[in-house]
Amino acid sequence: MQDFIGVLVPLLIIMDPLGNLPFFLLFTRDNTQDERRRMALVAAVASAVILMTFALSGDVLLRLFHISMPAFQLAGGFIFFIYALQMLALIPSGIKTSAEEEQEGIRKDNIALVPLAIPLLAGPGAITAVLVWRQQLTAPVQQLQLLAAILLACLIVYLALRFAGTLRRLLGVSGIRVVTRLMGLLLAVIAVEFMVQGWRQI
Repeated sequence: MQDFIGVLVPLLIIMDPLGNLPFFLLFTRDNTQDERRRMALVAAVASAVILMTFALSGDVLLRLFHISMPAFQLAGGFIFFIYALQMLALIPSGIKTSAEEEQEGIRKDNIALVPLAIPLLAGPGAITAVLVWRQQLTAPVQQLQLLAAILLACLIVYLALRFAGTLRRLLGVSGIRVVTRLMGLLLAVIAVEFMVQGWRQI
C-alpha cells in the first residue's frame, strides 16, 4: 500500500488535473456538454494507454539507448523541478505546451489527444516518473501496483475533467491556484528526492 500511494500521489501531482482545468475549459468553450464529457473520457483513456505502455516497456527503452538509472533519475528530477517552479508561478508558463499548441487547441474541434492527453496529462514528466518507478518496483506485485496506480490516477483525471465546470465554480480561480501551488511545493520535494537518489547511486 505504501508503494501504491507513493506512486499514485506523485503521479496525480505531475498530471495536475486541477491545474489543467483552465486549459480544458478554454479549449472546449465552443463544445457542448456531451462533447466535453467524451473528450475527457478519450483523454483519460489515451493517457492511461500511453503511461501503461511505458510502464510495461521501460526496461527495453532504457537498454536500447544505454541509459543508466541514476542518469534518468537526475534528468527526471530536473524536469519535475521545472514543472514545480511553473506550478508555484516562479517561472513563466509554457513548459508543457507552447503558445502554438495552445492556439491550435483553441482552434481544433477535438483536443482529447493533442494537446490534452499529450503533452498536458501524459507528458514528459509523467512518462519519466513511470519509467523511474518501473525500474525501482521490480517485484511482480509492485509492478501490478504501478499499473493500478496509473489507472486510478487517470480515472481521477477523468472525473476532474468531467466535472470541470462544477470544480471551477466551487473552487474559483483563486482556489485552483492555491491548490496548484501546494501541489507544486510537493512536486518540488519529489523532484529533489529523485535527484538525491540518482546522486547516491552514482
